[in-house]
Amino acid sequence: MGKPFWFVLITFGLSLRVLYGQGAKQDTVPDNNDAKYVIENYRSVLGNQLEVYNGAAYYLLPVAYKGSPYFMEEVHVIPGSVRYNGTWYPNFPLLYDIYADVMVGSVKDSLFILRAEKVSDIYLSGHHFINLDAKNSYNITPGFYDELYEGKSQVLVKRIRTVRNSVTAQTVEVSYENEDVIYIKKGNSYYPVDGKGSVMDVFKDKKKQLNQYLKDNNIRYKNDRELSVVKLSGYYDQISNK
Repeated sequence: MGKPFWFVLITFGLSLRVLYGQGAKQDTVPDNNDAKYVIENYRSVLGNQLEVYNGAAYYLLPVAYKGSPYFMEEVHVIPGSVRYNGTWYPNFPLLYDIYADVMVGSVKDSLFILRAEKVSDIYLSGHHFINLDAKNSYNITPGFYDELYEGKSQVLVKRIRTVRNSVTAQTVEVSYENEDVIYIKKGNSYYPVDGKGSVMDVFKDKKKQLNQYLKDNNIRYKNDRELSVVKLSGYYDQISNK
């Protein structure tokens, strides 16, 4: 007969007290086998009772006539990593509803919304999403942002989907339009950029060098806006540190 639930909790608490007793930070896991064993045992026992599963129910949106409200147009959860209340959960089933700006998880056969105020980082499909909550002191709207570059400057993309309804004789056709906005952080401010000229306005002190960089590397801004902004930001940081 297995140990009762309360016994496992007490054992887990006592074990962590020993393992973390040397002043380790609360949001990091000690890199030793004993700690990993205790934490994995704790997760296996609690299962869906872990706090990360404490969210409102979520239901998939109907398939649209055009476009998708979901990141990468995925309509099912895929493995990612989430940092929830300071704890990392790897191989966590995730889905990003861009239209509602919510991160969705799953447990058993049910979907639920992760509580945004508890989520700081998400890694999904090779992208790093960060959560700028309502307490941030920057001139930017709270929500999840796709971080494309982080150096002295920073490049974020706010993924945005707007919905349009077209009425036909037979039905209402729902379409989602992509209206992503790219932001460059310089100093303590974020600047939205929608063309090469606006990028150069942000980096105007190195405008001549950046234009030459684009020419030398045959980079056409209109072909890939996001990649172009990342490259320009990286080069700006490089030449600014010389």
